[in-house]
Amino acid sequence: MFRSILVIVDPDRRAEATRLLEVAAELRRSFDATLTLATVMSEWSVMLRAERSVGASGLFEAAEARLAALAHSVAAVEEARYLVETGRAHRGILNAAASVSADVILLSSPAPKWQDRLFGTTAMRVARNSLSSVFIIRD
Repeated sequence: MFRSILVIVDPDRRAEATRLLEVAAELRRSFDATLTLATVMSEWSVMLRAERSVGASGLFEAAEARLAALAHSVAAVEEARYLVETGRAHRGILNAAASVSADVILLSSPAPKWQDRLFGTTAMRVARNSLSSVFIIRD
């Protein structure tokens, strides 16, 4: 059913990411699918950090290394690919899904607040615009 699973994680939110990775590992085993961990960095963040540090390529390598470290900290994740996208969160997620031909996107989202009902959340935008199935895990 699922051949390619895309997991969107924020390496800074370790507890939430660990829960997502545990669910993703179970799905991967159930469907014998490939697993890709991805994160999205804002373009402004990349530009500001690149000016002060080793450049944009170094930032992407560091982000991939953080994803790998996170995956290795969860014993259930045996093998995964890593991807870093830039831009607005929902666009980056949709671009990542297209680049790995994801059958399912797994991401977390807090319970909606009143502002979210008015403006929407990243998870809502992804679910509304994705060609893939979307699993939203509440944190």
